[in-house]
Amino acid sequence: MFKSLYSGVSGLTANLTHLDVIGNNIANSNTVGFKTGRVTFNEMLTQTIRSASRPVSGGLGGTNPQQVGLGTQVGSIDTNFNQGNFQTTGKKTDLAIQGPGFFILNDGTSNVFTRAGIFGIDSENTLVNPSTGLRVQGVMADADGVLGTGPLTDIYIDPGLVVPASPTSSIEMMGNLDSASDAKGTIKTSGSWRTPGTGVDLLTALPLGLSEGDSISVTGTNSTTLAPLSTTTISVTSTMTLADLASEIQAALAAEGNPSTVNVAADGSLEVINNSGDGTTYSNMALSTSGNSTFNSLFSFGNVADAATNSSSQVLAYADETTLATDLYNNDGGALDFGVGDILDIGGTVGSETSTPTSLTVAAGTTLGDIMTQLQSNLGITTTPAEINSTGEMVITGEPGTTNAISAISITEQGIQNSALDTVAQFGTTQEAVDQTDFTMATVTYDSLGNQHNINFTFEKLPGLNEWTWNAAMDGGETITSGGSGTVSFNTNGSISNFSYDNSATGITFDPNVGGATGADMVSLTIDYGEVGALTGLTQFAGSGSLQGIADGYGTGSLVDFNIDQTGTVTGIFSNDTMRNIARIGMASFSNADGLMREANNTYRRSGNSGQPVETFAGTGNGITLVPGALETSNVDLAKEFTNLVVAQRAFQANSRVITTADKVAQELVNLVR
Repeated sequence: MFKSLYSGVSGLTANLTHLDVIGNNIANSNTVGFKTGRVTFNEMLTQTIRSASRPVSGGLGGTNPQQVGLGTQVGSIDTNFNQGNFQTTGKKTDLAIQGPGFFILNDGTSNVFTRAGIFGIDSENTLVNPSTGLRVQGVMADADGVLGTGPLTDIYIDPGLVVPASPTSSIEMMGNLDSASDAKGTIKTSGSWRTPGTGVDLLTALPLGLSEGDSISVTGTNSTTLAPLSTTTISVTSTMTLADLASEIQAALAAEGNPSTVNVAADGSLEVINNSGDGTTYSNMALSTSGNSTFNSLFSFGNVADAATNSSSQVLAYADETTLATDLYNNDGGALDFGVGDILDIGGTVGSETSTPTSLTVAAGTTLGDIMTQLQSNLGITTTPAEINSTGEMVITGEPGTTNAISAISITEQGIQNSALDTVAQFGTTQEAVDQTDFTMATVTYDSLGNQHNINFTFEKLPGLNEWTWNAAMDGGETITSGGSGTVSFNTNGSISNFSYDNSATGITFDPNVGGATGADMVSLTIDYGEVGALTGLTQFAGSGSLQGIADGYGTGSLVDFNIDQTGTVTGIFSNDTMRNIARIGMASFSNADGLMREANNTYRRSGNSGQPVETFAGTGNGITLVPGALETSNVDLAKEFTNLVVAQRAFQANSRVITTADKVAQELVNLVR
């Protein structure tokens, strides 16, 4: 009887503890970084009424022991360190831990540990828990921003922290230089100058509209036999000349019994001499090729009587530089009729100035090239020689730039209105003159004292080449002592092939001291133009051009703000747009975190069963990372806690009923003596 009484009492005590733990869990459901507790029970004692007996051979079997339990007790109160959810706060000093690990806080004498990353800066600019004043522990960076691995200490964010100036040592250049940016001259093209064809002129090169593979037929009638002159067609080849055509016609006529002689006349026409000897006339004799009206209109011989000669129209070839002036025709076949002693006036207008015409007296050996030479001289052209293209057109290229633009060219015959010359000497503009397009780029550099110095670069293309010259100049009157100019060249695919400094310099050096000594060192820097042969850094393609230069170095900067990243590194942001490490927040891990002792303010302290804290840092491969601007919420599951609350309540009620029942039994026992 009394055993059940005491068992009930132990049940009440144990379940009261369970209720206490559940109540604490529910109370801390909104506590940052809180970890729930869990209660387990053990049977307290047992009383053996009868021991077990073993079986006897040939006799009774074995019996089980008879034991009565004497109640329960709390076996353990464990901490559940499961990960809590994250709540975003946006405050840069709030940190949530992802994974195992604890923040390390110090009270001045010893360390405690917490999962609650509620931090701020106190009046001494130390990173602390603002509700307790406990100081966050970590390592401080040295003057160069290098983080150490030494003993952990308070994290101090010095508002007066200064980053010293760093002089510029390199300028990275990138961008495209327009390959079509060099200056261009006016290009003017005349009509097509012609000259009588000769036997050596290729058929496909003459203005006859013939191509390799075309077929030429000899048409007409033999007046005696009334038979066609020839049923043979002549196939044009790439090497067939006008003389070859004459020979082919002669052979074709002879093969059909129409003997004749075909020659190339001095004026370029074809002559057909009828050698039939029997009074036969070749009627309506002509050459024709399908779909070529130009050719067909030239080669019509009409009726060629026996022993008579008839000629085709004149065949004109394209003139060239060696063509005599006295043999020139225009594109329409009109003779210019230059005679020895005739005077040509040659001139034009360049820019805003009209030149005084140059007179050229035609001699027996004067050529079209002589006329071009006089024109080129009169217009002041020295860069690009005039030329005659493959179709007999005179091409005049003026000097580069709009100041040298050619607006008019004049070739006239003195004292004569030569309409044929006027036709061929009409020059059309095929390219307008344009000026050189230079590209500039400016960047800021720094000296050893942090003073700013603006340096400007100008790139100018060399006409007709994949090469540019560059020059550097300082805005403030600083003196460039070496390397202030050079050249840069490009491959045909637009990649850079070479970058050089003039006078064998290896970089740009300038004196930053203007108007007297200021104490700064000379600044020496190199240009990072990209990788030779690669399309990095500087390139040269057609199209828009743009350049950008980024110089390293910086002036003196003071701390204006700081950030904390996922590894716990505190990075300072300075007024000179630089960033530098200030500190790194330390972390601790334990071999048995369940063995930690809970303390006030959501902290833990090492115990004999937790193991020594292992000092580490987030993001070092240990599964610990930080979430800046967030806090870890409590991992309390209210639904589960309320369920446990009901279970604990019912268990307490049941144990109280055991005590009540035992009390009634005891009362009945007392009543036996009445």
